[in-house]
Amino acid sequence: MSGRLSFIGDHREPWRVTRTWEAPANCGIRALQYPARVAVTEEDPVAQAHGELSLARVALADDDLAHAANHLAGAIAWAPALPEVHEVLAALASRAGRGAPALFPLEEPAYIGTVVARAHLRAAAAPLEALRLLVQATKHEPALPWADVTWVRALDVARVDPEDLSRLFIGVMQRLGDPAGPEVAKANEVYLDLARRATAAHPDHAMLHGAAAGLARRFPGHVAEAVRWGRRGHRLHPDKLTSVWYAYALRADGRLDAALKVMRAAWRASPADIDLCADMANWLGEAGRLDEALALLDLATRAAPGFDCAAHTAARLRFGRDGDVRHLVGLVDFTRTNPVYSHEHADLEGACGGTPWLGIAAGPTEACVNFLAQVPKDRRDTGGTMRLSAVEVPSALALLRRRMPGLAVEIAGPPPADLVAPLRPGRVLWRYDGLDAYPTVEPASARSRELLARVAAPTWPHPVGAYDRALPLGQLPAEELLSLLVHPPAPARDLPDGWWERSAQVFACLGLLHCDELRAAAAPGDTGSARALLTTIAFGVEDWTTEAACFALAVAAWLDPACRAEVAGTVGRRFVTAVEASRRRPVTIRGSLAEIVLMTPEMVPEVTALAREVAGRPPAAPVRKRRKWFSSR
Repeated sequence: MSGRLSFIGDHREPWRVTRTWEAPANCGIRALQYPARVAVTEEDPVAQAHGELSLARVALADDDLAHAANHLAGAIAWAPALPEVHEVLAALASRAGRGAPALFPLEEPAYIGTVVARAHLRAAAAPLEALRLLVQATKHEPALPWADVTWVRALDVARVDPEDLSRLFIGVMQRLGDPAGPEVAKANEVYLDLARRATAAHPDHAMLHGAAAGLARRFPGHVAEAVRWGRRGHRLHPDKLTSVWYAYALRADGRLDAALKVMRAAWRASPADIDLCADMANWLGEAGRLDEALALLDLATRAAPGFDCAAHTAARLRFGRDGDVRHLVGLVDFTRTNPVYSHEHADLEGACGGTPWLGIAAGPTEACVNFLAQVPKDRRDTGGTMRLSAVEVPSALALLRRRMPGLAVEIAGPPPADLVAPLRPGRVLWRYDGLDAYPTVEPASARSRELLARVAAPTWPHPVGAYDRALPLGQLPAEELLSLLVHPPAPARDLPDGWWERSAQVFACLGLLHCDELRAAAAPGDTGSARALLTTIAFGVEDWTTEAACFALAVAAWLDPACRAEVAGTVGRRFVTAVEASRRRPVTIRGSLAEIVLMTPEMVPEVTALAREVAGRPPAAPVRKRRKWFSSR
C-alpha cells in the first residue's frame, strides 16, 4: 500500500482502574477490529494525494486496476474531500464495472482509504452499509471530512430505517469531542445536515430525535437545535436514553436545573439506573454544588453499594473538596474488591493529575540547581566558581558537577552531622569526605540504564499507574536499582534541570517494589523485603533518594492495606525528622516530604496537620495536640 499508511481500529491503552465510555452493547455499534492508524510523514496531504492520483492514472492507462485502486486508496487517505479523488474513483468504477468494490476488500488490517473508497462504490446499492463504513472512518480520525460527499448530502433518508440512522449518529458522536473543536466540527457538519433531514423525514421517531440531539450539542452554535430535538424525542417516548440526551442538551444550553429535573424524573422511573445519579452528581460538582452532589451519591451508594460510577465520582468530588487522600485510596480499595466496571473511569487520574507526588514528581529546590538553570546549556563547559552558604544534598551537587564539570564549587562549612551521616544503620548510598559526597556503588550496566531511561517519566496518571509503569524494572537485580539511584541514566527527555534525575530515582525505587530478586522468597504481592530496603534508603544520608524511597513506600501502602500502618510510621517519622532539622538548618527536601505525607494512606492525623502547615495547605480539621510520639527517633 503506497501513500499514507493508515489503519482503522481501536488503539486505547487499557489500565486496571481508568477506562473511557463506550456505546452500550445493545446500541448496534460495532467497531472494526483493525490496528491503529500510523502516519509516517507530516508532508502536505494535498500534494501527497495528487502524487498518488498521478500513479493511479498511470495504472489505469495500463489497465492495471489493482494498482490503480491501491494508489487511489492512498489518495483518499490523504485528502478525502479532494474533487480529483472522486473523478479518478468514478473512472475506475466505470472501467471495473460491478467488480469495482472487490478492488477495495475489507481485510484485516484495513487501510482507511480502502474502507472509504469501498463505501463510495457501495453507496448506490447499499447506502446504509456505505454510511456505516464512513462512520468507522470518522470514528477513527474525526478531523477529516470522510463523509462530506455528494451522495451523502443527497441521500434520501426517508428510505433509511430511523433505528439505523440513530445508531450511526451514536457512533459518530462518541469521537467528536464534547464540544467538538473547530476543525472536527467543520469536517463533520455533514452529519448535522443528515440529522436535520432525518428528523424531518421521521418526525415521530423518538430515538432518532434523541440521538440527533446528542450529536448536535457537540457542534458549537447548535445547542438550541439539540434542545429542540431532545425535547421532541423526550415527549415522544420519555425513556432513559431520550431523557439523557435531552438533559445533556439542556445542560449544554446552561439550564442545569432543568436538566437535573429531567434526569431525576428518569431516575424515579427507573431506580435501578444508578448511572443517572452519577451523571447528575458530576454536573453538580462542576457547578460547585458539592453538598447536593455528594447527597445524591450517598443515595446511590445505599441503593447499590457496589456501583462503580458512584464510587469513582464520589471519591473524586470528596478529594476535590477536602484534599484528603483517604478518598482516593478508598477508591483503589474499591476497584480491587469490585473489579467489574459498567464503563471506563478517569476519576482517579483526574483527581491526581498535576498534584505533587499523586501525579507528578516534586521539582528540585536546591540553590545549586537554581544556579544551573540560569546558565545556558551552550555555556556550561566554561569554568568559574560557585559559592554555597551550606552543603546541599548529594544528588543535587552531583547533577551540577555532571552538567558543569569545569565549575569549582566552594561550600561554607562545617557540614551538619545529621545531613552527611545516615540517620539509621543500614545500606548507605552516599559517603562524605569532608564536604564532598561520593556514591558507594558502582555504575549500573548499560542495559539497566537503558531500561530505566525507557520507563522513567516525571508524570504519571496516579500512584497505582506509576507502580504499573515500573513493572519492567522488576527484572533488574536490587544492586542495579540501587546503583541507578546515584548513577542515573543520561536524560531521555528535555526537562528542566533536576527533573529527569528525580524522575529516574522515583522509578528506580518503584522498581524495587517489583524486584524479582527481593520477592523470590515472599508470598505473591508481598513487598516486605523491598519496603525494608526502601526504609533504609529513607533514613540514609539526606538526599533526593530520601524522597524517592518515601514515595515508593507510600505507593506500596496504596496497593497493600496490610502495610499501611508500617508505612505511615516510616514516612511520618522521616518527615518529622526533617521538620526538626529545619529548625537548625535548611532542609531542601522538607516541602516535598510534606507532600508525600499527604498522599500516604492512614497517616497519623497530627502528622498530616503538620504536613499541611509545611505545604501551605489549609488545615483539614482540628486535631489534638501533637503527642511526644512525633520524635524522629
